[in-house]
Amino acid sequence: MESSKIIEKLKSDKDYYGKFGSQFLSNSDIKALRSDIKSFRKPVRLNEALEAGRYFHQLLLEEDKAKNFPMVDAKTRNAKEYKEYLEENKVEFVLKTNEAMAIKDIADWVMDDKTACTQFIRDLLNNPESLREQPTIADLHGHQFKGKADLITKDESGQYVIIDFKTTSSNPSDFTKWSLDSWGYNSQAYLYKEMFGMNFKFIFIGKKPKEDSEGKIYYDVCEVTPSEDTLEMGRMRVIEALAEYEKYYGEGATEDVRASYVKKVI
Repeated sequence: MESSKIIEKLKSDKDYYGKFGSQFLSNSDIKALRSDIKSFRKPVRLNEALEAGRYFHQLLLEEDKAKNFPMVDAKTRNAKEYKEYLEENKVEFVLKTNEAMAIKDIADWVMDDKTACTQFIRDLLNNPESLREQPTIADLHGHQFKGKADLITKDESGQYVIIDFKTTSSNPSDFTKWSLDSWGYNSQAYLYKEMFGMNFKFIFIGKKPKEDSEGKIYYDVCEVTPSEDTLEMGRMRVIEALAEYEKYYGEGATEDVRASYVKKVI
């Protein structure tokens, strides 16, 4: 299949995350190969952080999808309403309504014209040349990779750039290159810059509401441009992960994944 047709097909979440997309490696695979070889290509258990991040992305980038985002009006996950929802919908996890509304509050704050510190985000999103949820594929280090950019747009200098939005429970201003390494964000930055052939930036938004001197609610916002050191660290993490892939899953695999175990120095 031609690359252009593959990329068009990968625009569908069903194909990107399903069987068709599994022929390509991704940064999620790199993180799994680095952290626990046995978790490679295993279904990820949903949790509040993952679902909150997905809802936030839809509110900013895919408004139509956000209108139908699943949630249940229950006080706790032990409540009857919550358990009934899981059983009726054959799912293992769903956001409670109050959790989803907390995320919507953040997205509404970001998109509010009165929020001066997020004007740059609205400018990026509203640029008529912007592309949202844009996939691509590329051959890197002898392997086929896929990636899906949250947003491809022009920055203040007029250069095209990839923007990746992330919510966080931490204060994003405190992040270091080691923070990016622990979450696998440096390898994502490296892969996306290589695959798309353009610069890459993160926009982190804290989920903890704060009050200013006038009593108005705000959230921490931090734009992060990965440095050359961070990108090089990401490149090394990809190479290390691919070595593990070859050892356990490659055509000439020399190790049995069933005999593997996690080694840590703490």
